[in-house]
Amino acid sequence: MTERVFVSEMSGPIVLGVSLPVGRARVQVIDSLTTARVVLRTDDTSGPAADAVNRARASQNGQALGIEVPEMPGNVMVQSQHGNRVVQNFGVINGSVTGVTIVNGRVISGGMGAMQTVSPIEATVCLPPHSSLAVVSQSADAHVFGYVDRMEFRSVSGDLVADGVRELRANTTSGDIRAGRVTEQITAQSVSGDIEVGLYDGRGASLGTTSGDITVQATNGAAGHVSANSVSGDVRISGARHLNVSANTVSGRVRNR
Repeated sequence: MTERVFVSEMSGPIVLGVSLPVGRARVQVIDSLTTARVVLRTDDTSGPAADAVNRARASQNGQALGIEVPEMPGNVMVQSQHGNRVVQNFGVINGSVTGVTIVNGRVISGGMGAMQTVSPIEATVCLPPHSSLAVVSQSADAHVFGYVDRMEFRSVSGDLVADGVRELRANTTSGDIRAGRVTEQITAQSVSGDIEVGLYDGRGASLGTTSGDITVQATNGAAGHVSANSVSGDVRISGARHLNVSANTVSGRVRNR
């Protein structure tokens, strides 16, 4: 295992930015915590994933803390297990993936002969209350437990699951975006992923996806305009009769109750 620990130089709420190309981020907001802490780890003791952890950089300017994990060079496949599913994400590919044979996680034949299979890089983050967060990745998932003030999430294929956030901006190509609660504003865009807001009592929502579904449950405290647009997915908005709603889909179904 390879592990590094980063601790904020300042106490109190921070604005944390994490650049994690491949892997997953697990974020916990702890009410009693006064200093932010980030742990980067991989099960590998050597190789591209271990090197990326060792070369990770931290920079801090006041209450703003940045953690940057470099991309893994060469032909790399990151293999992890989600429940009963084995998930494989490819890094920078030089060559064709056609005809590749993999035995026990190792490439033994095919066009990429030099491909390496590595363990994912995990970022475990502990934040003081009222902190803000940004996660930028290629295929890393982010799961946020607790309430954050502002959050930005940008990924190609990673999923976002956030318990609660005041203001959320999320953009992903094939990942899902799920927020338990949004109390002020949300802007979320995906190409093939679903967008879901469990409880919405904010002041503005702009949600768009091409082939995914959009689901929003508004509360009586919500106000303002809700825009939800999909091309082939379903759009379901509940509890929003008192809101200014613009909901459209080309080949899916729209439900506004």
